[in-house]
Parts: sequence; structure tokens; C-alpha cells
Amino acid sequence: MSNIKKVIEVLASSDKSFEDALQRALTEASTTLKGIKSIYIKDQSCKVQDNKIVEYRVTAKITFEVLHKWNAGALSSGIETEQAEVPGTGGGTPDYSHVEMRTQPDLPREVEPGGSATTAESGGGYSG
Repeated sequence: MSNIKKVIEVLASSDKSFEDALQRALTEASTTLKGIKSIYIKDQSCKVQDNKIVEYRVTAKITFEVLHKWNAGALSSGIETEQAEVPGTGGGTPDYSHVEMRTQPDLPREVEPGGSATTAESGGGYSG
């Protein structure tokens, strides 16, 4: 199975160099992205004042792997591992074996005529 990759475009700048601007982009992106594989320089430019370069700017594309399921161990070690199912948990399926199931209602039920859902005598919510 091939890994799916995603590409985002970022802008970064530095007063030192293009390389420093790229490193800043990568450092900032890595705070929220895991599995970064490459960075591609799409565009470069400079800000100029008084005939001097005062800022190096880059537009870069960062490629990273799409993670299909959360596995903290794989992120830190770079190795994907399958997490074993805990015995007796049913693989996420709820266990209703302790619930008493009834197929018929308890009949006959006594029904008291009258009453209102809003009167205090009937246990209603609008009591005075």
C-alpha cells in the first residue's frame, strides 16, 4: 500500500538568507505537522531598502505523509506498528450481555385517566 502525501504552501522570511527563511518555514510547520518529507522552493524574492536587501522571502511547498490512524509510537520512532486489540473488549463493539432484554411490554398496565403534564399533581414541570 502506498502512502498518501499532502502538500501545503507556506510563506516565510528572514533578514539573514533564503536558507534561513526556508529553515524558519520548516521549523514552524513542524510544530503542527508530522511526517514532513520534503520542501520545494516555489518562489523567492527580496525586500529592498536604500539599495540593500533587508529581507529574504520564500514561498515553499511542504510535503508530508497523511497519517491514517493515530499511533504515537510510530511518530516518535518513524516505524508504523499495529496496536493489538485488548482481549475481551470486543474490538470497540459494546457489550450488552449484562442487560436484560424484554420482547413484550409488562401488560396490563394501569392507566389513570386525566391529569396534565403541566400540573404539579401529575409531576409536571410547571409547579407553583
